[in-house]
Amino acid sequence: MPNWSATIIADTVTPILAAFPDKLEGEVEAGLDVVGADMEDMAKSLAPVDTGALRDSIYHRAVGFFLEFGNDVEYGMFQEFGTRFQPGTPHIRPALDANQQKLLDAILVGCLNALSP
Repeated sequence: MPNWSATIIADTVTPILAAFPDKLEGEVEAGLDVVGADMEDMAKSLAPVDTGALRDSIYHRAVGFFLEFGNDVEYGMFQEFGTRFQPGTPHIRPALDANQQKLLDAILVGCLNALSP
């Protein structure tokens, strides 16, 4: 039976894979921040305006693999979903629905960027 052997002369994959975990979180966060800004702009354009407090309270925050998006006024939920006395004026959900694919794409691009040398 013949013997054979192989020698790796230049390993370019191992350094990329070793750096992947450190780069991944930052790359994904950057992508989520961009999409979050788009979602925030869209929600602000759809929000009902009386005093402007609801519109001004809409925010996004990307930290690592998480994107927080919403508003921080007490009555924001009632504006979004309505009450028994008035229908809602959705502004958060439409922005989220319109950007679902962009969120997934941002995660994918972040992963691919983390794998680039």
